[in-house]
Order: sequence, then structure tokens, then C-alpha cells
Amino acid sequence: MTNPTEDMKIKPRSNSLTRLGFTLIELLVVITIIAILASLVISQANRLMADGRKLQVQTVIKDLRVAISSYQVDYNRYPVNPSLLSAAGSGQDIQAVATDENSGIVSALTTLTSSSSSGSASATTNLNPKDIKFIDLPIAKNGKFGLVNAQPPYKLVDLWGTPYYVLLDTNGDKQVANPDLNNADPKISSNTISPPPKLLPLEIAIYSWGQDLQQQTQDDVVSWRSK
Repeated sequence: MTNPTEDMKIKPRSNSLTRLGFTLIELLVVITIIAILASLVISQANRLMADGRKLQVQTVIKDLRVAISSYQVDYNRYPVNPSLLSAAGSGQDIQAVATDENSGIVSALTTLTSSSSSGSASATTNLNPKDIKFIDLPIAKNGKFGLVNAQPPYKLVDLWGTPYYVLLDTNGDKQVANPDLNNADPKISSNTISPPPKLLPLEIAIYSWGQDLQQQTQDDVVSWRSK
């Protein structure tokens, strides 16, 4: 015959284990939810940081475009070394010009010139004889986002340490080639809803290679579209 007292002692232990098991399940669910939320927060934070960096580069691109346009109004020419202009074919725009030591763009727009005749062509060509400052640019930190080199000629680099690239309407038809046609992202190069035009109806177009350091990819920061 079963002792009623023993039955009463066993049941509370069973209920206690059940409650303990349920608590562990709840804890696992809570931990899982927290992990999911944390991953979402981190992902969103990374996205916001990337958008912030892109906005910084877009601001420089805008300022650079305005500066080049102002220079063109003052001098009736673009701020690049004559050797680059002469290299273009008849009736053709020059190739994309980098904001490096050789193009002359940075020196022409900032009045930062070199008295030395050695090195690049920009050292021997005064592209800004009126000494007009068209743009203010910061000194790069760790070789990124600003002017690089200890002395002229300088180069201007983006947040990832690469030069900006400038397309100029040097043949006077008020349009330049559209780099989007060769973009590796089909959403850009082969967009069926809004296909990219062969030529951009612009006299000045500027772009950065973006964080991946490769040209004509999805993360390029460009002046002719917002994304």
C-alpha cells in the first residue's frame, strides 16, 4: 500500500523541475531575441556610418565641382595641365582626370603651387596666375580625406585614400561620357526602368571609387545621381 505522505513529497519535486525547465526555455528565448535585436542594431549602425562617410565624400565632390566651374568662368578654361588637353583626340573630351599630383587641378584651385621645376608637370605650370582660392581643403590624416604630400604638388584623396576622378567637357558639346554604362552592378548599368544614358548632360562630373577601392562598382560615390 502506497504511503500518502511519500506521494505528497514527490509531486512538489516534479512541479519544481517543470518550473525550472520552463524558466530555462524562457531564458533561451530571451537570449535569442536579444541576439537578433543586437545584430539588427549593429547592421543599422554600420549602414548609418557608411551613409555618413558617403555624405562626407559627396560634400567634397559638390565643393570640387563648384570650384572647377568657378575657375572655368574666371579663366575660360579648365584647371588641368595643357599636356592633358593636348593628349585628347580631335573633337573628343579628355579622359577622366585624377586629383593627383600630375593633373594640376588641386594646385590650380587652392593656389598651392611649387617653385620646383622637378617632378610633375604641375610644378612648372602656373594654372592660377590670379592667385584665386577657389576651394578650402583639409590636410589628410593618415593619408585619407584631404590633401596628401608634405609639400606641393599635392593630391586630393577621399576617405579611403584614393583620388577623385573628374570628367570634363573639353570639346564644348556640354556633355561627358557616362561611367555608369560600364558599372559592374547590373542595377546601374542595365537598369531597364531607367537605363543610363550614353552621355551625361553635364560639363563637369566627378566620382570616387568608394570603399571597395574599385572603379565602376555599386559603391562608387558620384555627382550625377544620389545612389
